[in-house]
Amino acid sequence: MADDEPTLHLSADVHIAMLAYALAEMPNECCGILGGNGLNAVSIYPLRNVAEDPQRRYDAHPMDLFSVHRDLRAAGQQVVAIYHSHPRSAAMPSRTDLSRNYYGDIPHIIISCLGTKPELRVWRLDTESYEELRWSVTPTALS
Repeated sequence: MADDEPTLHLSADVHIAMLAYALAEMPNECCGILGGNGLNAVSIYPLRNVAEDPQRRYDAHPMDLFSVHRDLRAAGQQVVAIYHSHPRSAAMPSRTDLSRNYYGDIPHIIISCLGTKPELRVWRLDTESYEELRWSVTPTALS
């Protein structure tokens, strides 16, 4: 990470809710979208995982995605980040994560549930590579 790399800011409420959802969905992968503006995530939208093998992959329910984008538009927000969990592996992008990157440059958060507490890391994905991004938890939304 370069010193001038921008930082993804997660409100404390979003951070807590995201980790709780990852743990609640065990042993399946969870998935969701964070909303806000710029790199400030202030809202969370957990999505139903409808993958054929939800313990190894995630596919968001299409109606959930439709509802999230409608709600974001109504709130004057945009997609700030995508998140999902890895119940049995590290918080590193998998080959599947890279090949199924449908949101381009938008930060991807991966939550590993391997240890005694979840580990969260943030990535910028490409089809064949990835780069770790800075992130922080803020008590309230940043302007």
